Amino acid sequence: MPGKILVCDDEAPLRHALRDKLTREGFEIEEAEDGEEALVKMKSFKPDLLLLDFVMPRKDGVEVLKAMQKDEEIKDIKVIMLTNLSDPMKSYEATDAGEGVLTSMDYLVKSDWKLEEVVEKINDKLKG
Repeated sequence: MPGKILVCDDEAPLRHALRDKLTREGFEIEEAEDGEEALVKMKSFKPDLLLLDFVMPRKDGVEVLKAMQKDEEIKDIKVIMLTNLSDPMKSYEATDAGEGVLTSMDYLVKSDWKLEEVVEKINDKLKG
């Protein structure tokens, strides 16, 4: 079932760890280090799923979701939000921003999961 995934996170070590693990699982991976780069790459790479960090320079995750909502070309890309924050207001803000675009928002606190669990979550999201 592997597909195409865009990993958008300003933390290079995490981006690279996700890239390496997901590549081994058979996914085609592209990386973006901020929201602006992610918006550009979504149009050229056309991922099946976006792993999106909340807090990044230039455009944060919520700004990316809002931009996706307004763009017919990328609005249907599935998203899993990643963050170091466990602030429920950020989760609400992302869900609200994605309303009408994301049928179900997945929100993962980075310190709460292992790479194998992320792969499982991605596979579940791509099936649905």
